[in-house]
Amino acid sequence: MPYDSAKDPWRGVAVSPTGLGRSGALVAPSDTLDLARYARIRVFVPLSLASAQIKLLPVNAADDAPLTLPLPTGQVSVPEYLVRRVYATGSTAGIVVHTID
Repeated sequence: MPYDSAKDPWRGVAVSPTGLGRSGALVAPSDTLDLARYARIRVFVPLSLASAQIKLLPVNAADDAPLTLPLPTGQVSVPEYLVRRVYATGSTAGIVVHTID
């Protein structure tokens, strides 16, 4: 079934860093490749993990200035950064990362 604008109460709302996402995609973390489109990210940390972290590169950061952020387990976490890369090395295996566009 195609998109139906009559069912979309947010159709006229501008997309912004704090607004609702209009699309998304699963992120394959990479130590060398940037995301196809810079985006906010949504991270799910399964309860089976005792602790977790994500290593990311914010949009305006230098290539050699990634951030490593601790993540709470058992809940969804949305870091407050526009991201251009999610690293495989330095991010906990088993977390699930999606872009929010």
